[in-house]
Amino acid sequence: MSELAAPRLTGDRLSDGVYTELSEAIRSLELPPGTKLSEPTLAARLGVSRVPVREAIARLADQRLVTVTPQVGTRVAPILMSEVENACFIRSSLEAGALRQAIARGADLDLGPDLGELHGILAENRAYFDVGDAEGFFATDELLHQAVFALAGVPQVWDVVRGVKVHLDRLRHLHLPHAMASSDIIDEHTQIVEALDRGDAQGGEAVIRRHAYRIIADSGELRVQYPEYFPSPEES
Repeated sequence: MSELAAPRLTGDRLSDGVYTELSEAIRSLELPPGTKLSEPTLAARLGVSRVPVREAIARLADQRLVTVTPQVGTRVAPILMSEVENACFIRSSLEAGALRQAIARGADLDLGPDLGELHGILAENRAYFDVGDAEGFFATDELLHQAVFALAGVPQVWDVVRGVKVHLDRLRHLHLPHAMASSDIIDEHTQIVEALDRGDAQGGEAVIRRHAYRIIADSGELRVQYPEYFPSPEES
């Protein structure tokens, strides 16, 4: 198991910080599917008692991110395609709405939205793509989509989106080598920004939906390449 950081307090309870550390490690595949999670070991690594670890694991189990089997133990759950599909729907629906609202806000003020920061993020995203830096590409990909919600005046909605897409993000991390081998994703990022530039809500929405669901089309290849990260046929 990779070394985990001491939990950061994100709420009134220490278990919130433990939950954040574990969920982010699961999201990034630092803790890949199948990893055994031991309460005593995690408590020692995180420098906390077993109680907040137990509470955090219960929350992760509710999100189907870990499986708890009596007399067997706790393991990081496989990537569930049903959860990926739900996340794609939620993400694309909310982001399409955010794009429309960003354009409408600019129209109400008789000017387009201020896209300077978004253009800067897009330039960074392309620069990471050009040098083959997958992690930098992933991070700026997140920033670009987050910026769409900020332009719409609803930045907090991104937190909702991020909260429901842990299974999707695990699949996206697996997909990174494939994503970096083609310009499709970076081209779609460019098209989203161009749609905002033009005030083209319909075109932008079409790109967002195509972009969000692209990974579903590629998931079959990933399941063949990484069978241990997905449920077995008997578990599906």
